Amino acid sequence: MSVFRITTAAEAAARDRAAIGAGTPSFDLMLHAGTAAAAYILREPPDRLAYGVALFAGVGNNGGDAYIVAAQLARAGVPARMHAHLPPRTTDAQRAAQLAAPWLVYGAPTGHELLVVDGLLGTGHNGALRDGMWAECARLVRARDRGALVVALDIPSGLDASTGEVAHGSVAADVTLSFGTIKRGALLRRDHVGQVVLLDIGLGECAHAPGDGNDAAWCWATGASLCDILGTVYESDAWNAHKGVRGRVGLAGGDHGMAGAVVLAARAALQAGAGLVHGIVDEASVSAVQALVPQALAHRWPVQPASRHAEQSGRALSHPTPSQANAEPRYDALAIGPGLGRGKASAMVMPRLLDLYRGTPLVLDADALWLAADAANALGTDTASMLRHWTREAPQVVCTPHPGEFARLLGVPLPSEWDERAALLSQFATRANCTVLLKGTPTLVASSSGEPLWVVPHGTPMLATGGSGDCLTGVIATLLAQGASARDAAVVGATWHGRAAERATAERGTTRGMTLDDMLHALGPVWASFERDTPHAVGVLAELPAVRR
Repeated sequence: MSVFRITTAAEAAARDRAAIGAGTPSFDLMLHAGTAAAAYILREPPDRLAYGVALFAGVGNNGGDAYIVAAQLARAGVPARMHAHLPPRTTDAQRAAQLAAPWLVYGAPTGHELLVVDGLLGTGHNGALRDGMWAECARLVRARDRGALVVALDIPSGLDASTGEVAHGSVAADVTLSFGTIKRGALLRRDHVGQVVLLDIGLGECAHAPGDGNDAAWCWATGASLCDILGTVYESDAWNAHKGVRGRVGLAGGDHGMAGAVVLAARAALQAGAGLVHGIVDEASVSAVQALVPQALAHRWPVQPASRHAEQSGRALSHPTPSQANAEPRYDALAIGPGLGRGKASAMVMPRLLDLYRGTPLVLDADALWLAADAANALGTDTASMLRHWTREAPQVVCTPHPGEFARLLGVPLPSEWDERAALLSQFATRANCTVLLKGTPTLVASSSGEPLWVVPHGTPMLATGGSGDCLTGVIATLLAQGASARDAAVVGATWHGRAAERATAERGTTRGMTLDDMLHALGPVWASFERDTPHAVGVLAELPAVRR
């Protein structure tokens, strides 16, 4: 399966070394990078390029890339003005400057340029800007303030490629042209990098992993790789498919006063293509589910208190008879958690559902995760072990905590450092023997196998609203019901959910005045875009839209 990798500075450097070791000269990588970047810039509107392009070059290989860009622009007839902080110091950068010299005009920007190129600092930089470099970045800021488009080569100068830390004085880019791989820091600071464009610089197979072994670089699925992941899910769209083939999805939650969570999950499951959707809710919520989602069936919880007063007074709860249990509908996937609640009745429902639907693929979200942590605390064990025990007979399990819920599962505050956060996520998924999707910006997915994390960098602030996670649960449960593995359902589900939000937001031009229904209505067009896999321009591997600053 073809995927792209999101790398730290060290992981990116290892890929360069691997490609060089495999026979690609280092200068060829620079030549490919600069040429691909120039080709992208040449697709800008002619009225922008007519004023010429100002390029800022540092002393290292990032500056060498800038020299190649300048030469290729000049050869294409675009006036290119090179401003070099100091003469180049690396062998490849010196060679690039020599080759570019006949084509270039040297000097500070005139102030009329409508496009400037940041080639000052690359992935090797970390920490504060030095005095001289701070002054050069200030020139870039002034050009941007005059209306110029800022295009960064590989990474904006002053942005740490690994951690996303932004040095004081670093200039935010409108477009970042990433060479070979997207750098992790770019995903962690989308507001600072603008539109991200991944360019092919000739790394070949080394872009995926340096040498024969794998490493910890995050995986990102987009375009054709999403279609590869979906596999058997497409069988549910066959011309002769029926509702049984399209998957029976159970959604358990909806305590008294919280029917809306299951309603949103059910709507998402139906929009995602489920054949049959069942809401399993508190008796007080049955009529609400039936009224608000007429396409879904509604059932009361399999474990019900004799009355609310009985629950409050601690009296015994009623259980289904064996004949009732045998009559329970069967599901191809069961999601537990949306609006489930955290009371005694909810705590009784959770294990009963797991017992009734042994062997069923599961999604555990929201209150289900809270109850798992409660049960673990009561027994004096860790939540990962509790989840492993509870779901031991389920063939596929996806847990979908947000950062606060994940911290509760861990029993410790979630670290701010992404390396530490990623390590804890991987360890927890392995111990719990399930796939864990940690919601956020970006979203991370860890499988139980210990493979590198998957990252989903899609979404807009419209997802930062109550009920968004319930919609994601419905989408993932549908993909599980249609045969996707836990990892694939989590990765594709989060991608689909996030890109639907991006599409809906782009159509409106704002997140104000929108609801989750707008995102749900965009699921269909986004799915169609997966299947079409619109090709990118030559040399462009993938793109991420700019986010609002």
